[in-house]
Amino acid sequence: MSDLSRRHFVEQLGALSAVWLLALSTERESGTHDHAHRTSQPPRLRFFDRAQAAEIEAAAERIVPSDDGPGAREANAVYFIDGGLATFAKDQQKLFVDGLRALASAARERYPQAERFSALSAAQQDEVLRAIEKTPFFEALRGATIAGMFALPSYGGNRDYVGWTAVGMSTDPVFAPPFGHYDQPAVRRKLLGRSDP
Repeated sequence: MSDLSRRHFVEQLGALSAVWLLALSTERESGTHDHAHRTSQPPRLRFFDRAQAAEIEAAAERIVPSDDGPGAREANAVYFIDGGLATFAKDQQKLFVDGLRALASAARERYPQAERFSALSAAQQDEVLRAIEKTPFFEALRGATIAGMFALPSYGGNRDYVGWTAVGMSTDPVFAPPFGHYDQPAVRRKLLGRSDP
């Protein structure tokens, strides 16, 4: 996938994650979040069991694949989704549990020999996901996956800021202007209406 098509993909799907990111912003834990925090250990699962998490991770990986750069797997999107379902998105728990059953059923219907969705090849997984892409579960999963790519790492996803890095976003919490630019009299007059300090 080219940088342009990846950017277009993110732009098209980014809106779907707005609900998750908005809910996330209203459920912040007390205290401050360290924007420079990087984690090497994945968080623990809070809602899914290991088998469910493997299925969600496989589906998320097909939504944002690891082709020419990090995808949902490298971003730990499954942990963001899991944490969301345990906290700010509790109202979607049934949707995800039922959706996982529907995903397994769609996989078995197309590939009876497969034990689970995550055991299918990438092409087979894509076929199964296309079969359910109009469902509320898939819409929720897609939005949550995108949110998991770009949320603060302290919420479980975007591990080591791989999502931000993929779209060229800096992790610096403070941005310094070019040295001396805003001190120039013409710029000060334009911004402040005066050039004196």
